[in-house]
Amino acid sequence: MHGECKTPGGKLIAIDFETQQGFITNARLSGDFFIHPETEAREVMHRLLTAIEGQPTSLRHDDWKQKLDAALPWEVELLGTSTAALAVALCRASGQQIELEPSTTADKQLSDTEVAEKLAPWKEQAWHLLPEIALPPAMNVALDEVLCQRVAQGHRPATLRFWRWSQQAVILGRCQSVVNEVDVTSAQSLGIHIVRRMTGGGAMFLQPHGAITYSLYLPEKMLAGIPLRHSYQVCEAWVIDGLRQLGVDAYHAPLNDIACSMGKIGGAAQARRSGVVLHHTTMAYDMDPGDMVRVLRIGKEKLSDKPAIASAAKRVSPIVRQTGKSREEVVQHLFHHFHTQFGGIVETLHPDELTQAEELVQKKYGHADWTHEIG
Repeated sequence: MHGECKTPGGKLIAIDFETQQGFITNARLSGDFFIHPETEAREVMHRLLTAIEGQPTSLRHDDWKQKLDAALPWEVELLGTSTAALAVALCRASGQQIELEPSTTADKQLSDTEVAEKLAPWKEQAWHLLPEIALPPAMNVALDEVLCQRVAQGHRPATLRFWRWSQQAVILGRCQSVVNEVDVTSAQSLGIHIVRRMTGGGAMFLQPHGAITYSLYLPEKMLAGIPLRHSYQVCEAWVIDGLRQLGVDAYHAPLNDIACSMGKIGGAAQARRSGVVLHHTTMAYDMDPGDMVRVLRIGKEKLSDKPAIASAAKRVSPIVRQTGKSREEVVQHLFHHFHTQFGGIVETLHPDELTQAEELVQKKYGHADWTHEIG
């Protein structure tokens, strides 16, 4: 049995399970939502699944929500989804026709003045700025964990890193299912690597010539007092400003997207651990939408709150169409724009950081157990 629920303006949550004499067994939870803190993701998923398994499929929405609320630790936040959405997905999987009740709280964005105030302390940081170098997908995601540790240990200050991809890849969010998100056969035939990152959110289809990715590694005090939802807007403000300078009519689209009048430009994700915030964003410079649709499984439920979108391929608006500039020119402009706004020292990755990342690839990010941890 399979059920899904997309929170309007938020994220998709999905449940798969089997039944035995009317009771749920072998439940599997997945989706492009976020669990904060990210370090609790595995335990939270386990607790929710424990609350689901063994229950009768005849349970109604309110009963499901009560059980799920009791299982969710009070200090954990489901960002982009909710226990109410998971209850809807469970009911739908059991054949009940049910809709998610609309939220009564509006997701208010910060004003430009408020964002500028939040960014003012960034100008006082002794930034390290890391230009992009071409690396395999698993190395790039491993470096995020390594550099978070380096900032947490005081070996680096606040740091900006631009990535470059040496191979095609699908990068899965922490809570996503391989089977639900990727046509594995098509990916293999096209030579596309499947890698799972440490942050939540949705799957990214990446081609070396077409993706622009950056990461920020920030001491958590730099975002002190800023709600999680607003922290995405703050961390993306500088790149949105840089894109506008290039002629792209970019803007922040809650929860975690950068968009323009032509569609989605990119998406961000975060993780927080050891007093450090990782915020990374991938933007589409150019891409082959045919390959993207062949590889990614983008269902109708995920597009349910986007009625103006005619197809999944049109959800992403490459930057090249609005700027006419080469990918390298766009990256150099954004790198220089950040440097101009906040200062910093242009640095390089240290040999011991690369060695540590290679070890993580062998033990985690390049290992099938991690990649296929969720279906």
